[in-house]
Amino acid sequence: MSTPENWDPLPNERQHYRHASTGDLGWLVRRDGKDRIRLDRANQEIVRPFDSDSWVEEREWRPFSRTQVSHFAWDCDKGLCRMLGLHKEAKRDWLSLGDAERIEWMKAGPGPGSLRAEIYSAIMGVLGKHSR
Repeated sequence: MSTPENWDPLPNERQHYRHASTGDLGWLVRRDGKDRIRLDRANQEIVRPFDSDSWVEEREWRPFSRTQVSHFAWDCDKGLCRMLGLHKEAKRDWLSLGDAERIEWMKAGPGPGSLRAEIYSAIMGVLGKHSR
């Protein structure tokens, strides 16, 4: 029996891979008869070429990086800012920050004494235990 030209595994059959340099996570699919990696992005089909030198099989869970946890806290803070009507803060993007601004966010979050600070502390407290 031949392998189909285009194939997507069922969610419980996915073989996950992580890109060695970017850290992107995806799973093996087949497009036009070639193995590809479909990135793990909600509601998007982003497919990259597969090569075993760049994509490492994800065999076990690894701790989050401090940067990943901080970026997640940033995105949550943006959502909270939208809910609070803080539109200027809600429009800022993590990638538009300078290195010094990102480092300051990682250390202190949005600043003390607010609901934003409470949410930041909760996220960093819970996910921080799972980071390296």
